[in-house]
Amino acid sequence: MNISIKEINKKIDEFKKDRAEPQALVMGYKTYSKFMREDKFADQITKDNKDPMIRYYKGIQVKIVTEKHYFELK
Repeated sequence: MNISIKEINKKIDEFKKDRAEPQALVMGYKTYSKFMREDKFADQITKDNKDPMIRYYKGIQVKIVTEKHYFELK
């Protein structure tokens, strides 16, 4: 899967225009790992105060799935 951070941000913006606020970014574990190596993405990741295993990208929860290369915006 060749998706970039720029494309993810564009999809988030389109989702917000067409619908309501996105509920989750669903990513494959390898896709998430690839993005974490990029500062533009990693700097925007925050942890939940109550559960450190829950992460957010620009306020949208990130869910990691067992598929290697996967991306979906819910």
